[in-house]
Amino acid sequence: MIENVFFDMDGTLIDCEAERFIPAYADAIRRKFAGYDKAEDIVKTVLRSPVCMISNDGSRTNREAFLEYAENMKERTGMTARELEARMMELYDHEYLALAPVVTKKPLMIKAVGVLKSKGYRLVVTTNPLFPLCALLRRLEWGGLDASDFEFVTSYETSSYAKPGTGYYVQTLERLHMDPARTLIVGNDMKEDVASGSRAGMETYFLTDFPIMSDDEVRPDHEGDSAAFLAFCESLPAL
Repeated sequence: MIENVFFDMDGTLIDCEAERFIPAYADAIRRKFAGYDKAEDIVKTVLRSPVCMISNDGSRTNREAFLEYAENMKERTGMTARELEARMMELYDHEYLALAPVVTKKPLMIKAVGVLKSKGYRLVVTTNPLFPLCALLRRLEWGGLDASDFEFVTSYETSSYAKPGTGYYVQTLERLHMDPARTLIVGNDMKEDVASGSRAGMETYFLTDFPIMSDDEVRPDHEGDSAAFLAFCESLPAL
């Protein structure tokens, strides 16, 4: 019996296409560091930083992995890791706000979250934890979602793994004392959400609004678009 629901964010809870987000994010970084001699190197350093978090082995948080990477790049960026992180945190309060139009609300998913919340399910946002929490909460807000409806949002401060590693889901389940057999993962990425979530022992729902396919042989337990998922939520019993 399902008691907990994990949600991917981009392409699942909200419409935020990488093809639009990444260029807009790069422009925000450029505006933040305009006037720095090494501005373009800073942009490249930040955009490439997810690699060090995706390869994280669980021995440290993703934030710590980012700081180590940034410190190794200080000759290229002209600033220490702490300085770079501090400037980026300022960016998320200012320049980053210009990215709001890149995010589109998904009304049926907003309604589905409300249905599950009203029925007593524990809800978690399991977006790939490559950003600080403040940046992720911004995107949830732009997508018309209330962060207080979710018990936890994974972020680079608290996660020590990243998708598609199964360790990411295992760590989140253990942190929240959740039984994987009683947990549903909802996502639009066949590899990062369905296959990885299934290997962590969870039931899976492949959301087909903006599907990201893979050649993985693991198949979802359920699949459908937002309308089908809403109907699925409405069919679940209250806890």
